[in-house]
Amino acid sequence: MHKVKPIKGYQLPTPTPTPTAPPPIPNNLQEECIRVQKVYDWVVFANRDRNKVPIPDDCRPLVDAAIRAGQDITIQCVEPIVPPPFPLIPKPQPTISPEFSCRVIGIRRETITVGGAVVRVGVVRFLFGATVLLRIFADGTFLCEFPATIQFDDEVVLCLPEPLDESNILCRITAIECMPIGSVLLGGMVELEITICKEIQVEAEVKLEVLAKFCAPRPNDIPVPTPSPGPGFRCPPIVFPPQCPTIFPRANCDCQATANTLITGVPVSLGLPPLAPVEVGTVQLIADICPSCNPSASTFTFNFFDTPGPTPLPDVFPGDQSFSLTPTTISSPTCITVLPDLGLGIVLPTIALGLTVTGTGVRTFTATGTQETVNYTLVLAETGLGLPDVVLLVLTNGAGVPVFSAALTVVPDEQLLVQDCVTFPDVIPTPSIP
Repeated sequence: MHKVKPIKGYQLPTPTPTPTAPPPIPNNLQEECIRVQKVYDWVVFANRDRNKVPIPDDCRPLVDAAIRAGQDITIQCVEPIVPPPFPLIPKPQPTISPEFSCRVIGIRRETITVGGAVVRVGVVRFLFGATVLLRIFADGTFLCEFPATIQFDDEVVLCLPEPLDESNILCRITAIECMPIGSVLLGGMVELEITICKEIQVEAEVKLEVLAKFCAPRPNDIPVPTPSPGPGFRCPPIVFPPQCPTIFPRANCDCQATANTLITGVPVSLGLPPLAPVEVGTVQLIADICPSCNPSASTFTFNFFDTPGPTPLPDVFPGDQSFSLTPTTISSPTCITVLPDLGLGIVLPTIALGLTVTGTGVRTFTATGTQETVNYTLVLAETGLGLPDVVLLVLTNGAGVPVFSAALTVVPDEQLLVQDCVTFPDVIPTPSIP
């Protein structure tokens, strides 16, 4: 016998129309005036200095006794924790934290030449201070510890247009390294070698109209039910100090490049071909030119590993010619679409995009450790379509005579990348000429 279950169900109600959805709230671009802290200059640099600090009275008898006993005295320097970046709050802030201090102790105005242009600058003298913790051990046994405050001054050239003054200057210590030098000196002194990294900014509050244009306050042209100012009275104009374009901000790069390549069997010239002798070796290049399109952040290293064997002109170029090149200056890159004629005496391929940087560097020979200062021209180029890319390097001495040249035309495409940087002229529309 089959059991029959009743079927239960219901009907869905007929949908009723809903009111028309409201239109989305617009967020269209329009002219805006903003109040911001404008950066007139921004400098980061490091200094190394030596300071002598006395051992305090409650610690010195222990140290003197250990010295008389012939024990080995060692000193440990503990650096304080670096505070976070300064907040955007009213200045001045001469004291950053109990362990660090930075204050302006003098400003003088000078007219100097920067990049071929005559500019008025501020030469600012700073007093930096830091408190470190010193611990003294005798034969590895802890004797005592005490805080030591070290101070040193420094002068920095800044874009500081009048009427800006020390209240517009922010400074802080971003890193510190402390190294005791030797043991205890005569008179109960300890000598410390201190390396600190400092960050300095010049700021002033301005009103800007996006994009990056000074704006003026609106006139008081809306009627209100109050008496108007008397005739002949005018408010003084609002004037902002001008920028120092030759000092800061520096222009962004128009192109950038990265490279990480190691090529073997590369023929190089110990001068300028075709007259110079030729060596064969391995070339290594690691480069980051204009990271984030910032010309001041460029880095690269170049190494040449000479292949063992007889050297041409052994009286002039004896032994192993391997070296490493460390740049001391790197120019902002020049973007190119045609490879420059560097006199390398070879047929170079057509490129899609490339760049050239120049500067000075230190060449260190691996075999002898001998160092020399050279000028260099480095070219990085993309050929496009996945073809091998190009690296060119020419070194010259102080007299401008070539001392080394290399042309790498077989760099794998994935080991070198050159691309455009998007700059303000690329995004700001320019009016078309009818």
